[in-house]
Amino acid sequence: MHTHNVFFSAICSLLSLSSLFCFENPVFAENGRPVEERLGKPSSPLMPDKTVFLYPHGQKAKRGLKEAGSPLLSNRLSGPEKAEGNGFIANVSDSARIDLYFPEKPNGQMIVICPGGSYFDLSSWNEGIYTAKWLTERGIAACVLKYRLPNGHWQVPLTDVQNTFRYCRAHASEWKIKQLGIMGFSAGGHLASTAETMYDDMTTKPDFAILIYPVISMEDGLTHYRTHKDLLGSNESWTARDGYSFEKWYERQQRHRELEKMYSTYNDVSPSTPATFIALSSDDRTVSAMNSVLFYKALIKNKVPAEMHIFPRGGHGWGFTTNDLGKDRLGYARNEFSGDLERWLQEVRGTEKDERTVLSIQKKFYSSKPEKTVFLYPYGQNSDKGLAEAKGPGESNGDKGKEKITGNWNLTNVGDSARFDMYIAPNPNGLMVIICPGGCYVFSAQKTEGFNAAAWLLSKGTSVCIMKYRMPHGHWEVPLTDVQNAFRYCRAHAVELGVRKIGVMGFSAGGHLAASASTLFTDTATRPDFSILFYPVISMKAGITHRQSRDELLGRTSAWSDIEEMKKLEKRYSLENEVSAKTPETFIALCSDDGAVPPENSLLYYEALLRNNVPAEMHIFPKGGHGWGFDAPGTRGYKLGYCENDLLMSLERFLKGVEKKK
Repeated sequence: MHTHNVFFSAICSLLSLSSLFCFENPVFAENGRPVEERLGKPSSPLMPDKTVFLYPHGQKAKRGLKEAGSPLLSNRLSGPEKAEGNGFIANVSDSARIDLYFPEKPNGQMIVICPGGSYFDLSSWNEGIYTAKWLTERGIAACVLKYRLPNGHWQVPLTDVQNTFRYCRAHASEWKIKQLGIMGFSAGGHLASTAETMYDDMTTKPDFAILIYPVISMEDGLTHYRTHKDLLGSNESWTARDGYSFEKWYERQQRHRELEKMYSTYNDVSPSTPATFIALSSDDRTVSAMNSVLFYKALIKNKVPAEMHIFPRGGHGWGFTTNDLGKDRLGYARNEFSGDLERWLQEVRGTEKDERTVLSIQKKFYSSKPEKTVFLYPYGQNSDKGLAEAKGPGESNGDKGKEKITGNWNLTNVGDSARFDMYIAPNPNGLMVIICPGGCYVFSAQKTEGFNAAAWLLSKGTSVCIMKYRMPHGHWEVPLTDVQNAFRYCRAHAVELGVRKIGVMGFSAGGHLAASASTLFTDTATRPDFSILFYPVISMKAGITHRQSRDELLGRTSAWSDIEEMKKLEKRYSLENEVSAKTPETFIALCSDDGAVPPENSLLYYEALLRNNVPAEMHIFPKGGHGWGFDAPGTRGYKLGYCENDLLMSLERFLKGVEKKK
């Protein structure tokens, strides 16, 4: 279907069409050579099955395609398109068009693709043709939109998107399209976010949206300057005083602020915004990751199904350029990104598969004994003395008598018996993880967030220590003391254990404990080399914290006589305040629909990591709730099976990255 003959036949027919309407199509210049030819040859030979010009009468005409709408207004650009390096096209005006690509085995989905380019030009290869190739290989029809560049006329690009949707909806039955989504990159991501929030009607509303390293904000300090300038016009053009009466000048300042707010699209999210997938890199120095974080926050605030993956590196503009097509800056995680997106598109379509991999080795694990069990306070927690390699308990939590194990191996009443179980991997990779199971600081979930996590880590060559830490009961220093003493012991024996790096993993309240270890360490011995947090409690702030975890750690507010002292502790144990440049590299995973610990906890922590230039990545899946841990296949209520492979692939890559670093 994709042949050169089809492509050039389409070009010839378009040339005839343009002459019919006495309109010189600026795509063709330099002796009739189309701009695509003057760009050079992309690495992918994929050719569109059809090219449709949105405004065959020109952008100053009052009508466009019969299936769509008029251009409404001109961007005031003229002349031929400009071919730039690496497939970039500039000066798109009358030539606004869509390139249609149809798969051999369609699955009923089509995606309108909005390439990026700062609203100044369009990345027609990396974020156009190569994207269409990826989609059609998966049965998804692709519509690459070469939209008009705004040139300060902010309504123009969105008009082109909406007319594209009108055209594609009109032909949906013919093409057997059941879902029409949108995907955008960088400035094209901003355009896609306007399409999903500023739609006119159900015809122009996307069924789903995919935002790749998008510009979202038009506000100072967050926006991408060139994108802002080319969309809304330069700040200088708005603030110019001469030529305007005072009243008109004042009105223009207000209008400028209104437009910046309106086109900071996180302000426009509503409960009707369609399901959204977001992907970006933490080390993006072109468009701040905070753009995506703000949009994601607005999505979860409005209870819109959302998924976001923030990879630790890759910079900006990685698009769909694989190693086969060129230099791939996301190559180390390309399979993860591709797998995440493909699985999400299947979910949107309603055809996802429940593929679970955890953990055939779990049964063997339960029957195995730890290499060693180390009691942290052999003289009891009321003694000042602890292990020779560590320190004393600091203070008692008040628990006495025997431990208690409730359903699903939840451990409580740990006092003098505070300890950790050590397991050495059969094929060690030099890493060790100290695991902090969660349980609201009331108990520790030893099965799903202890044994099962350990089984997976051991299968990857990573040795583990499962903490049986003391619950705080309002003695906030107690759990962290236990974890720090475990670090001291393991550091003291690192050589004989064959361990080069020791990290920490925590779940829920155990995630708070792991984040405490990563931010409140006292010396190099107690500082983790890396940190893994699953759906962690981070903040002690009312409305964000998990209330029971907060009360068990710091004590109930009613029990405090010194409220100011309590507020100081709330601030200290709101760990987003404690992140520094010395905080270790961090992996975070959670679900958007977590009804127990609001995702804002992880977002606050990630923002702090970003501000302090700490290497970090975060993977937020759309559904799964709270407390899924490393549960086994078939477990009643286990909700993460649909994306477990994706999560474990990312986590394994993270650990391998830690292993390789000196």
